[in-house]
Amino acid sequence: MLRAILCITSMAVALMACDRSSASSGNAGGDNGGATRDASASRQRIGSCDRAPSTGTCSEYSGAYLVQNEILLTSSCAKLGGTFVYAECPNTSVVGSCTLSTGEVRKFYGTGSAAYEPERAHSECEGSYRGAWRGL
Repeated sequence: MLRAILCITSMAVALMACDRSSASSGNAGGDNGGATRDASASRQRIGSCDRAPSTGTCSEYSGAYLVQNEILLTSSCAKLGGTFVYAECPNTSVVGSCTLSTGEVRKFYGTGSAAYEPERAHSECEGSYRGAWRGL
């Protein structure tokens, strides 16, 4: 009986390892099942550093970048004058967003003491951050 339980446990562990391996490398069969799971898992967890009152910006982090840099992102946000939360940045008064090479999405706001005009935000995104601009 103990031998049967050990055998079943070993098979279950091996199946879980195979499932994790196929999810991270995509599905070789072409039905994209593993890639779909990976994409939805990345979108489920998001963190943001809201610095709108001091800088007129808020940064969103997700996926591997959030996982690999979570301690740094959560601890440095307050030092930069922001508030870190596990949620998206506020969507009110956004003039546009900038997607950086790291996957960070920086939103620019048009209200408050550090308000951005769309042209300035666009220029800063592409010039200073070398990001991809998306105006609203």
